[in-house]
Amino acid sequence: MIPNEGQKAENNRVGLCTTCSHMRRMQNDRGSTFYLCELSTTDARFPKYPRLPVIQCVGYVSRRDNNDSAT
Repeated sequence: MIPNEGQKAENNRVGLCTTCSHMRRMQNDRGSTFYLCELSTTDARFPKYPRLPVIQCVGYVSRRDNNDSAT
């Protein structure tokens, strides 16, 4: 799948979190978007809402890799 221009812009602004299986995208009532790291619930090394862009992360697991292993 080829990302569109909007997806490319988000990838550049957010970094690894856009494709990480541990990320949950949160949006508030005013339309602001936040990226919640679900690893933060079990491991204090990971901030709940990491500073963006995330360019390096020891907990990163690609959604694609995670989906491929389930089949």
